[in-house]
Amino acid sequence: MDKAMWDKLAAAGGIVAVVLIVVGILVVGQPPEISDDAASVADFFQDNRDQVLWGTFLQGLGVLAIIWFIAALGVAMRNAGEGRLAAAMGIAFAITFSVGAVAALLRAALAYSVADEAADPSVVLALYHSAAAMDTLSSLIGAGIYAAVAGAVIRTGLLHTWWGWLSGVAALWSVVSATAWGRDGFWSPDGAEFISFIVFLAWVLVTSILLTMKGRTSTSVSMA
Repeated sequence: MDKAMWDKLAAAGGIVAVVLIVVGILVVGQPPEISDDAASVADFFQDNRDQVLWGTFLQGLGVLAIIWFIAALGVAMRNAGEGRLAAAMGIAFAITFSVGAVAALLRAALAYSVADEAADPSVVLALYHSAAAMDTLSSLIGAGIYAAVAGAVIRTGLLHTWWGWLSGVAALWSVVSATAWGRDGFWSPDGAEFISFIVFLAWVLVTSILLTMKGRTSTSVSMA
């Protein structure tokens, strides 16, 4: 397998990541809402221990795939002359996913041992809310991923220009959704932040497809 094929596989890592993350979400099932009481949240983790742990595992595999995708995207940005934006994207990714990993591990910890029969439901609720707050506030740093890619695409034509502008819109939404601090309703982690997560998955999927197609086109041209 030559380098060009490895590059295409890395670029396609975003597609694999989205599939794994979505499957992980389906395995976990419907999580408690942020407005649910402490007993309901504790009951969820007691009743769905294995599902939460397996779902977290699958999402972790998805993050591994995203790492390869981000690496391929960063190389493409540097090759297009946007080394600074590639570095900014990588740093934003590292910080955002570090915060997200802590939030995921908190939920996994609840499923593993905290939410047992002797657990204090108020402690369980506090940890669950902490994970939700981390997810929400991480969107602020995550906007840097979209913004860096938007700048590189618009300036160099690395991918389709229209995708650069849509990435800019995603960056703005990511910043705004980081203020979704409500305990219920749309402007809460269950509403605006959930939409932000869906936007992220869609962005990774489309960017991965476009980057893979670009790599295939470049390979065809070089062979010709």
